[in-house]
Amino acid sequence: MKRAAGLDRMRRWRIEWVAVLMIVSVGLLSTATALAQTVSSEQLVKNPADAKALLEGIQSAAKRLNYQGVFSQQRDGVVHAFRMTHRFDGQREEELLEVLDNSPREYWRIDDEVQCLMPEQKLVVTESQRQERFPALLMSELSGFSRYYEVSVDPALGRVAGRHCLMIDIEPKDEYRPRYRLCADEDTGLLLKAQLLDRQGNVLEQIAFGQVQIGHTISDEALARSWSTEGWQRIDRKPVPIDFQAMGWDYTVPPGFSPVMQIRRQFSDGREVSQMILTDGLASVSIFIEPYQKNLSQHQWQGASQAGSINLYGNKVEDSWVVVVGEAPALTIHQLAQSIDRRRAPPTQ
Repeated sequence: MKRAAGLDRMRRWRIEWVAVLMIVSVGLLSTATALAQTVSSEQLVKNPADAKALLEGIQSAAKRLNYQGVFSQQRDGVVHAFRMTHRFDGQREEELLEVLDNSPREYWRIDDEVQCLMPEQKLVVTESQRQERFPALLMSELSGFSRYYEVSVDPALGRVAGRHCLMIDIEPKDEYRPRYRLCADEDTGLLLKAQLLDRQGNVLEQIAFGQVQIGHTISDEALARSWSTEGWQRIDRKPVPIDFQAMGWDYTVPPGFSPVMQIRRQFSDGREVSQMILTDGLASVSIFIEPYQKNLSQHQWQGASQAGSINLYGNKVEDSWVVVVGEAPALTIHQLAQSIDRRRAPPTQ
């Protein structure tokens, strides 16, 4: 019973965390397409720059192509379906992400600004968000990628959503990051399918297009909202940049990871939460810190929890509640969480 209650609280936190994260050059694309035709696993091992260019080409395709399709996400035994419409006009990205099951929602994005439309609450929430999401792949530059990952390509093509794709395996060289298996469109480099695996090769999470059109003209009507938002409540959640170390927090960053964002944001119940996102370019981990409230249910459990690809560790540090969560191995989450501490102010003279 106690474990079930803990998992339920963890799932509720995860839903809120995922909501936060959703709100994640042509030359590189050409490189990716050429590699799809000629690259081999031996070449990638001998020349890690080829692997870097291949992954950067997949990232570029997600941001610079026009495409429209339906994809599903499978995590922790639950499947969700989405429709995505993406347009790039040479200068800016426009994207509409529609939730096709459960409560209706739409995420309407222009570059880094995201509006979440919730018709049941007649609510529009606007946020700035750098977080990448499928079919984008990378969280930051891959400066030290070859030190921590090894990339291999299957000589046989795969097939997803009726399209041939390049099968790419990304193996970690240590225990601090997960394995990935990708399938990138042979013709365009667009990521069609991504799997996150544990050390034994078991699939923890999968996201894949079931149907997709790439490279066609996207009309304004295809990006139109489903509802008129006239008279709806509007909330503008502009995150405030912060500095964890300047606030007195110490932590030990996992090998290969580095902070890419430190902000304070307000949650739906009015709580102000400080967040740091750390990434190695592929895997990402978030630290959430907020004032401890003994009557808040999610502040009553401590220790580690897991659901599918997500590992989480909660702990009370002095008068603060600290949670580390991410799609990374339990070792990474646990060690980072255990390293977080508050510096004591020096004694006054």
